[in-house]
Amino acid sequence: MPRWPGPLLVIGGGLLALGALTAATLVTSGELAVEDPRTLVWLALAGAVAFVAGLVYGAVRQVRLRRHLPPERYRGPSVLLLLVLVLVVASVLTAPFGSDATALLLGEGELTLGGAIVLLAATQVALLLVSWLFVLRPGALIGWPSWAGPDPGGALRAGLGWGLAAWLGATVASAGVVVILEELGLAIEPQAAEQALEVVDPWLAVLTIVILAPIAEELFFRGVVFNAWLREGGPKLAYLGSAALFAVIHVSLVAVVPIFLLGLALAWVYRRTGNLLAPIAMHAVVNGISVAVALLVRFEVIPLPV
Repeated sequence: MPRWPGPLLVIGGGLLALGALTAATLVTSGELAVEDPRTLVWLALAGAVAFVAGLVYGAVRQVRLRRHLPPERYRGPSVLLLLVLVLVVASVLTAPFGSDATALLLGEGELTLGGAIVLLAATQVALLLVSWLFVLRPGALIGWPSWAGPDPGGALRAGLGWGLAAWLGATVASAGVVVILEELGLAIEPQAAEQALEVVDPWLAVLTIVILAPIAEELFFRGVVFNAWLREGGPKLAYLGSAALFAVIHVSLVAVVPIFLLGLALAWVYRRTGNLLAPIAMHAVVNGISVAVALLVRFEVIPLPV
């Protein structure tokens, strides 16, 4: 496969979409007059399609180029390219639910059940889809550790125990970050998941945050990213790189340090046990305790700390 179509589609499509969206914003504000504003919508859509096509083309090309590498190597697309694809797929899934996003994040308007489900599950669905299409299906990580390993019961026990310790550590780290940010005079913005816990049905929070998120995120960040960089760059890159990407995708100034540390701990448990079930259980415990506390505060079972 020739190399040039991918970058050309990504750059050209991105510039076209960005330019059309910028022009549409100026039209909305009255600073620019366009005879048919719908043209800008079609241009933005065409640019977005070209951008996504370029990313997919690049991922497929890398799989084809690397499929002849020995089994002990990582034979899939660049991890960073995979992460960009995840973000793009999640954006595509949530694009039709702009009013729901406004209701969720800003409290303006009504949040529908369908919109809440999509907004909370889009990133996790994208993680699973990209992992399957470009890593698992083409066999890019031949011989990677199994989901449960030889002792699934032991893996679950390890994950549950380390999960409690990890939640305590993340809570202390979060409190320290909040104190530092307050001393610096920086505003503390809650995460989207924290805002969602204030309005969505409890069953939906449990399904997406406690069950779906640990499975999808551990499959991608520990299963794919950690193993890919372990094979290509060694343990240091695998630990630091997978934890850094894990923190970045959560997009929170307050949580970036605690989530980075949690990512390191999850990677350590994963490598120690040799299966994904342990970090999934550990991740589920961390999220589950956080969701439980948030819901208890929301329904005034326990008082909100002053």
